[in-house]
Amino acid sequence: MIPLGVNRNTYFAYKSYENTESKRKLKSENFEWDSNHPQSLVKLCIEKLSVNWTGTPKLEELIAKDREFFLQVLKTDIPLQILVDNVKSDSFWKKCYYSKWSEYAIDENYKPWINIFMERHYADILENMNPRQYDPEKIKNLVKLCGPYIQSLSIRSLIPTDIQEKRNVSPEMAELITGQRDNVNKITSHCSESPTRDHISLHAALGSLSNLTELYITFQLRFIGIEYRRDQFQFTNNDAKNLARGLQNCVQLKVLRITRSDMNCQRVKYVLRGLQDNKKIETLDFSHCKIGDDGTSSIAKFISKKDKLRNLILADNVFGPIGIESISHVLNHTSCGIRTLDLRLNNKLGSEGIAHIAVAIARGCNLTSLNISGCGIKSAPLQKPPAGVWSSMNAENPPTCGDLLARAIGLVKTPLRHLDISVNDIGSPSDNNISNAICLSYLIDINLKRSGMGSIAMAIAEAAAAAQRLRRESEKGIRFRRSASRLVQARRVVKGMNIDADPLLFAQQLSARPSIVSIASEEGYFSVQTQPLPADFGFVPTLKSPLPSSRNSSTTGPPTSRRSSHHVILEPVREILRATLVRRKSDGSLLQLRCDNTERHIKIYVSNDNSDTS
Repeated sequence: MIPLGVNRNTYFAYKSYENTESKRKLKSENFEWDSNHPQSLVKLCIEKLSVNWTGTPKLEELIAKDREFFLQVLKTDIPLQILVDNVKSDSFWKKCYYSKWSEYAIDENYKPWINIFMERHYADILENMNPRQYDPEKIKNLVKLCGPYIQSLSIRSLIPTDIQEKRNVSPEMAELITGQRDNVNKITSHCSESPTRDHISLHAALGSLSNLTELYITFQLRFIGIEYRRDQFQFTNNDAKNLARGLQNCVQLKVLRITRSDMNCQRVKYVLRGLQDNKKIETLDFSHCKIGDDGTSSIAKFISKKDKLRNLILADNVFGPIGIESISHVLNHTSCGIRTLDLRLNNKLGSEGIAHIAVAIARGCNLTSLNISGCGIKSAPLQKPPAGVWSSMNAENPPTCGDLLARAIGLVKTPLRHLDISVNDIGSPSDNNISNAICLSYLIDINLKRSGMGSIAMAIAEAAAAAQRLRRESEKGIRFRRSASRLVQARRVVKGMNIDADPLLFAQQLSARPSIVSIASEEGYFSVQTQPLPADFGFVPTLKSPLPSSRNSSTTGPPTSRRSSHHVILEPVREILRATLVRRKSDGSLLQLRCDNTERHIKIYVSNDNSDTS
C-alpha cells in the first residue's frame, strides 16, 4: 500500500539524479510510476461507496484492509450524526480535527480523538452563536449528540446580545421638539446609562453534560473589529444566574476556571451557589475578574465547606487586606483542604494583607504552595500588624512583613514546599531572616527574583532549597553510601539538575551530618553550614507555641521547632583541601591525579541582630 507521506530527509537520501543510475527504469521513489495502471474493482467500489455514504453498509461488514482504505478516502463533511453512530476510528477523527482546525491539540496523548473533536466542535458553536438566534431545543439535541464525549470544555469567547442603535438626540433639540424640560432630563439620564448585554444562556448548554469534569470560560469577545464598545466585555447578573443553573447539574465537575470577566460580589455568590451540591470540585480559578473584598468573603465561606477543594487561584483581582483576612482565617479550619494558594499580582494586598497569610502559616495551615508574587510587600514596618498573634511585639518595634514570613516558615513545622515572593521589596535585614528560615524549612522550590533581597541572602536561600530538593530526591531512590560511590552519584545528580555546586559538599550533605551548603553569588563562592534559629528569634505566636525538638544535641544550641539536630554552628574560617577521587582506566592502571586545589570556606552568620559577616 502506498504511504500517505514520506519524510523529507528520507526522500532526499534515496532521490536519484540524472547523472547517476541513468539506465535504471524502475524508480521506486516515483510514486506515480503506476498511475496509468487501472485500479482494482474493489478499490473502485469502495471509492464509490464513500461518495454518498449514509451509514450503509456498516463498517463492520468490511474486512480490515478494505475498512482502512474506506476511512482514508472518506470525506469529513458528512453529517456529524452519521459519523458518530458509525465511525469509531481514532485516525479518522484526527483527520476530521485537522481538516477543520490548524491548532495543535494539547490533549492528544490523553484523550481519544473523537473526544477532542467533539469538545472543540461544541465550544465553537457556543462561541459563535448570537443570543438572538439561541434555540434551547437545538442546543439540547446538540448536547445529546456531543455530550457523552465532552469531558473538558473551553469557551474562550462569547457574543453579547445585539443592541439596536438609537438616534442620538441632543438636549437642545429635545427641548425644541417637546418643549418640556422634564423629558430632556429623562433622555439625558437614559443616554448616560450603559446598556446591559447578556450572552447566551448556559443553562441548557451545560445542564446535560453529565461527563463534564473541567470548564474554562471567559465572558468577553476575542475578535472585535472596528465596532468596539465597552459593553462588549460585560458579565451580567443574568449570565451569572444562567451559569449557576447549568453548574447545578454538573455533578462530576472538578475544575472551574472563570477568567478575565467582570465579577462583582453578587455574581460571585450566584456562581458559588451553583456549586453548593458539588462534592468533587478540586480547583477554583477566578483570575483577572475584579473581585473585591465582599466577593473574597463569599469565597472564604465556600471553601470552608469543601474539604476536597485543593487549588484556589485568585490572581490579579482588586481585594485588599480585609478580603484576604477572611481567607486566612478559613485556611486554619479543619474542614479546609486548600493546598495551593495563588495570590500573584494583587498589589492592593500590601504588607498588611500578606501578614495575615503569614499568620495562617504560623498557625499550621495545610498550604504546600504559595504564590505572592507582585503583591506589594514593602520593607517598612507594618502599620497595623495582626492583633493578638505576636506576643513579643510592641508599638515601638513593629515587625515587617518579611519578618513575619520568616518566623512562620522557620519556627513552625509547615508543609510548605513551594514559595514565590518575587517582584516585591523585602529589604534588609528581613532578607537575612528569610534566608535563615528557608535553611531550616523543607522548601524545595523558591522564586526570589526581584524580591528586594540581597545577593548573599538570595544565594543562601536558593542553595538551601536546592539541597533540600536533592535530599528529597535521594529519599526517593538515590542511596548515598559512605564510600567513593556516593561522590560519583552526587556528581551525576548535580549534573542532571544543572546546579553550580561542589559534588563533594552535596554528597556530604545528603549522607552525613553536619549539612553543608555550597553557594555561588555575585560576591564569590561560599560554603555555608546552616545553624538553627536562636531562641529569641522574633515573635512567637501566642495561639500555637513552637513544638519541642525531637532530638537534643549539644552542638546544635537551643532546641527549635525544626530539625535542629540537622544543623550545626558555623565553623571558623580555615583552609580545606578538596578531596580527590582515585580513578582507574579499563586496564586497571591509575589515571593521572588531579592537582590539589584549595578553596576558602568562610563563615556566614544569618541572625536577627546586625552581626558582621566574617
